[in-house]
Amino acid sequence: MNAIRIRTRLDSDTPHLPELKPLIGKTVEIIVREEASLLPEKNTYDAFLALAGHDLVDPDAYKCLRSPSSN
Repeated sequence: MNAIRIRTRLDSDTPHLPELKPLIGKTVEIIVREEASLLPEKNTYDAFLALAGHDLVDPDAYKCLRSPSSN
């Protein structure tokens, strides 16, 4: 199986892709997906950063997990 990666910006709903010329007449699968951004979204870490400085450990649950009877 030959794979061709075409990286292009779509300017029309009828793209001209000369790289596909050798595949004309063959059965192919065409997958179109938007290229993922390398930078995270601005608000990706907001919820995580909001937890900074907060103690979220339940001391009773921790004692229960550490007790010899729970093993």
